[in-house]
Amino acid sequence: MASSSSSSSSLSSAISPQQKHEIQEKYDVFLSFRGEDTRDKFVSHLYAALSATHISTFMDDNELQGGDEIRPKLSQAIQNSKIGIIIFSKNYASSTWCLNELVEILECKKRNKLSFVIPIFYEIDPSDVRKQKRSYEAAFGELEERFKDRMEKLPQWRAALTETSNLTGLNSKKSRGESEFVQKIVENILEKLLQCQSSDEKYFKGLIGIEEKIKKIESLLSIGSKDIRFIGICGMGGIGKTTLAKVVFEKLLNSQSFDRCCFLKDVRKILKGSGGLDHLTKDVISRLLNEKTVREMDTPFEALPPTIFRRLRRVKALIVLDDVDSSTQLESFYDGCCVLAPGSRIIVTTRDEQVLKTVTDSIHKVERLNDIESLELFRLRAFRENSPTVDYEMVLETIRYAHGNPLALKVLGSSLCRRPKDEWESVLKKLKKNQALEIKEVLKISYDGLDNGSKDMFLDIAFLFNSSFTRDHAKSILGDAVEMEITLLIEKCLIEDDEGNELRMHDLLRQMGREIVRDEDKEPGSRSRLCDAVEVCDVLENCTGTAAVGVMSLDMFEIEKNVIVHPGAFSNMRNLRLLRVYYGHHYTARNEGIHKFKLSIPRALHSDLSTKLRFLQWDSYPLKSLPSNFIPENLVGLVLRGSHVEKLWNNPKAVSLPVLRRMDLKFSKFLTQVPNLTQAPNLETINLEGCTSLVQFCSSLQNLEKLTYLKLNGCSKLRDVEGMFKRPEKLSESWIQKFISNVWPYPSQAHISQKFAPNLRCLLLRETAIEKVPPSIVCLSGLAELDLGFCKRLKSLPTSICHLNSLEQLDLRGCEELKTLPEILKPMGRLKRLYLSESGIKELPESIENLVSLKILRMDECQGLEFLPSSLGKLRNLSLMSLNYCSKVQELLPISPSLKNLYVNYCYRLKSLPEIPPQFLRSLPTIPSPHFGFCEHGCTAWSDYFTFYGCGKLDQNTRNMLADQALFHILSRLKFGSSAGGCRSDYFCYPGDEIPEWFDHQTCGTSISNIVSPPDWNDPEFLSFAFCIVLHQNKLGLFQDFDIVWKFGSQTICIDCDFPYLCADKFKDREVSSDHVFMVHVTKSALQQRIYELKYGFTGLSFRVPMHEVNWPNTCCTDVSFRAYWRFPNESAEIKKFGVRFIYRQDLERLYEKTERKNKRRFNECCESSGSEAVDSLEEEDDDKAHCRIYRTLGGYIR
Repeated sequence: MASSSSSSSSLSSAISPQQKHEIQEKYDVFLSFRGEDTRDKFVSHLYAALSATHISTFMDDNELQGGDEIRPKLSQAIQNSKIGIIIFSKNYASSTWCLNELVEILECKKRNKLSFVIPIFYEIDPSDVRKQKRSYEAAFGELEERFKDRMEKLPQWRAALTETSNLTGLNSKKSRGESEFVQKIVENILEKLLQCQSSDEKYFKGLIGIEEKIKKIESLLSIGSKDIRFIGICGMGGIGKTTLAKVVFEKLLNSQSFDRCCFLKDVRKILKGSGGLDHLTKDVISRLLNEKTVREMDTPFEALPPTIFRRLRRVKALIVLDDVDSSTQLESFYDGCCVLAPGSRIIVTTRDEQVLKTVTDSIHKVERLNDIESLELFRLRAFRENSPTVDYEMVLETIRYAHGNPLALKVLGSSLCRRPKDEWESVLKKLKKNQALEIKEVLKISYDGLDNGSKDMFLDIAFLFNSSFTRDHAKSILGDAVEMEITLLIEKCLIEDDEGNELRMHDLLRQMGREIVRDEDKEPGSRSRLCDAVEVCDVLENCTGTAAVGVMSLDMFEIEKNVIVHPGAFSNMRNLRLLRVYYGHHYTARNEGIHKFKLSIPRALHSDLSTKLRFLQWDSYPLKSLPSNFIPENLVGLVLRGSHVEKLWNNPKAVSLPVLRRMDLKFSKFLTQVPNLTQAPNLETINLEGCTSLVQFCSSLQNLEKLTYLKLNGCSKLRDVEGMFKRPEKLSESWIQKFISNVWPYPSQAHISQKFAPNLRCLLLRETAIEKVPPSIVCLSGLAELDLGFCKRLKSLPTSICHLNSLEQLDLRGCEELKTLPEILKPMGRLKRLYLSESGIKELPESIENLVSLKILRMDECQGLEFLPSSLGKLRNLSLMSLNYCSKVQELLPISPSLKNLYVNYCYRLKSLPEIPPQFLRSLPTIPSPHFGFCEHGCTAWSDYFTFYGCGKLDQNTRNMLADQALFHILSRLKFGSSAGGCRSDYFCYPGDEIPEWFDHQTCGTSISNIVSPPDWNDPEFLSFAFCIVLHQNKLGLFQDFDIVWKFGSQTICIDCDFPYLCADKFKDREVSSDHVFMVHVTKSALQQRIYELKYGFTGLSFRVPMHEVNWPNTCCTDVSFRAYWRFPNESAEIKKFGVRFIYRQDLERLYEKTERKNKRRFNECCESSGSEAVDSLEEEDDDKAHCRIYRTLGGYIR
């Protein structure tokens, strides 16, 4: 679900000064009681008194449901409470539910999840509980009989009763009446809550985003286990490692869980000082034994008297070593810690993860603060009383600069506090140029610990990449050695390793690296690296570069004037290794045209480019060729995108390119030929896309054994490729000539040599003049991707294509002359994606079932397609099939049972769909069906789309089926799946003019008001909303989106309901034959996310909001209304009807069963008419067998 709201103009309006960072606990008190004894009298009075005092209380009545095991939800409620209240009554011990609850409460107390446990003795003597006498004795007699086969539980329950009854509690017999007793309990709880509050404030005051980190460390420490544990905390400088370790240390110090506690800061400096490890170890021993003489002993710590070590074995210690940078010294210290008592804990903080790997049991990597936490921390520092109002965008710019680093946020906040807007701008500009000293000193410690090679690699990365980058990209520029160095820099927390292949250097670290180089010399041309646009342009214009320059990087979007490069600009830069002149955004052929300033060379370069040059990139290179004297013997990468070159070198002979791996000349529209590449044996990728003047490709690719990627898309004039596939015996093979232009003077020789690029994986020939693919393409045995998209003259494919055993993707989009696919004579085990959209395909072969691994089949706008083969239902891996705008398709045959997304929008002649068996829908929750995949934070898939827009000829039975299945899908997800707690939405669209009856609030129009809202928005029984509109349209629009405005009390929330891809531009303004039903289901979690965004002034949050940080309205609000409106109003679109449904857990089962019965009736009717067996006979089969038989009957489930 997308969301939108207006941003505040100042930070003070985005977050009010009164807002404090919330503590994680959801409840103040958890009540454990025996319902039949106390629910209707004492407990109800106590609960009312606690509520009247605004004490958040969890009271569970689920004991009434029976069962012995405590539910996960209840366990979570206990863990999220501060105080556990145990109400012992006469029959408490007769309930296994109560006894298990009691055990769980004590376990949470031991794990520090609960702060206090208070026993309440209601009309019972504490000794009866402690010694299990009278009613408790009788209860255990029954339990012994009941659990005679599981006797291990009874001692656990007895011990829990004894332990709890020994705690300080309250006895009803000592009060004069129940009212007085309730008051005493409330006062006791308030006193305990004050202690909890003061404890929390002591640890967390002024610290943002630290609670969850502390809980993680406490979990890793596992206080209570008898082993000795080493825990590591690592992260970049200023990220909060020491702060985190200090808070954990102080909490454990006050918990009295250890005999002695010792916090040593700046260990790195201690180890480098006189005495080193020996001094450090003696200092620790001295503190643990409280004996100063140990520190003064001359003997090494290994030779200390045995009595010292005997005493240490009796000390349960907590030790924190802050800022360690030596793994060998830490290992020696670790060996010495073996003499400590069981249960001891050692915490180590470091910037180098490698230091921890050999000795620690667990490692916690401290992550940067998210946007909300950064905003809150910055606000605490920058905005105090009488602070001037500052533009909100400037605040966000500051936060982006700090990029979640707490130290930077604190320094920036203090530097900008109470400054007016104009001074903010000045300070920010200065900080971006010269990093604050406090920040730089902290960050530089990690850099100083690198060897020279790693320092060079760090600085190269800092100068070459302004944002995230991939390992492969870095490797293509910096060479193979970068792989090992990147691993080291990640361990040193100087580079972040995101999920997948993405790497990122923190902006502050990048700035620090650039300042280190800036300090080398006042003159830019005398520094080792250059990337500042002003400085680079000055060096190139004035020819001031020297031999010191090894890296030069210039983002063309950063230059602010036209620059004329001096002809001798590179004459003195003889050690230049890396030269990048590029467009910082994703490169397109338009970049040169949209940027008004240019880098030009009026004449040829008189100077030679450095022979040490390893990587040369010059987007929009302005000359017709590279300098004639350039010797590219060390060149690994050559990138001249959008250049003006006609040919790379004027030398007709083959140029020696012994280490060249990558050649990218795409969109070089003046390029007429590519040089002979016979002396480029390591070339892996060639990209000539959009080289529209290329008429000759006279290099021999036959010997390029490492070539894996060849892209010739859009090379519309490519004709002369004589010798491209020469055999050793000099026989001409004009395959590629035929492949491109269909000029085959010698058809008998038209095939691909088996020696041609045997490792080629990607062959991209989009928008070329191909008419026929030769059978010898099978020789490309390693080919994984073949792109023939929009080859307007392509008429056929050979049957031999099925022998391409490595092929994973085949793209035939826009091949208008291609009417059929060849028979697939053997199974293709790897082909996963087949694209046929906008092609001339009229039918698919029955042998398509041999595409056994196919997952995606797109056939949008195949205007000639009328029928689909029944064998499609045999594709057991097909997950997405798209038939949008296939106007001649009238019927869908049984579909693959694995299908997860089916798009059939604007299939105007489609009349019916296969019936959906209800038994199959029960398995829906186990089948992920994301439209956008899974979000990066592990949430459930954001959205599911089921769209049948424009299918106006669907019969009424099919429309009814779609309406019922939309409801069934929602209920199945809520009933069985995880989506009830995920930030997800579901979208449905089909032809129709009625709101389904299960929407219990309906209107003819756009507004519904006076809805009875949930009695408690936080009630877990309230799950989600569903909205529905009936839209009347005369003509199609580009966007089919509407919004819901939801008002409750004084709050207003706009819920976006977006239906993407329902209309293509070419079909805009086409007449619509029927009204359509649009249905949207939104979970409570998604709405909570929206409230959180409104609270903090952010939209489109890039992270999952923790639910404990969201404040729902906590009381019933009767003033609730909804209004629907079309986002792009026009005369041809009108919302005719509107419906709303609040979905609760208690009516989930009723709606689910009702819909299932309706589906079963419809399915049985379908079976009777087709002669198939009715669904009732499946009830005695297990689910798997039933599903398999349904698949065989109907072919699966349509989405």
